[in-house]
Amino acid sequence: MARPSLQLRSQSRSQVKALEAPPPLSLLLYRYIWPFWLFKDATRGDCYARAAAYQHNRIMRIYLPGYLLKWVISCGLAFLLMLSLDSLAGTPRNTLDIFILMVATAGILFACGVCVLFITAYLYLYLTRNRS
Repeated sequence: MARPSLQLRSQSRSQVKALEAPPPLSLLLYRYIWPFWLFKDATRGDCYARAAAYQHNRIMRIYLPGYLLKWVISCGLAFLLMLSLDSLAGTPRNTLDIFILMVATAGILFACGVCVLFITAYLYLYLTRNRS
């Protein structure tokens, strides 16, 4: 029977990559939620590097509608959470109510989600309309 090091040498690169550890959950979650990791900076380098980065960004724009849908759903959930927590908060008292803080937190999440939606939609429309 061959030693493990000799077996690894005879395997192809794709088989060796399959033996590597999977990425951490935090990286998978980041890539699932944040759409901007797909794109390259098209403002750096010479004109050929900028053109290549812009072409790469135009190709990667096809993934943006999926991210838009994810962010619309998350904004809707944050809005519903905000409404339900607001009904639990009741009338404001002199003491600081925990439900008011949770409503404010859900409102901030909703506002941040709307900002990401606008930026992603603009990026998609810009990369779809401009061919230069």
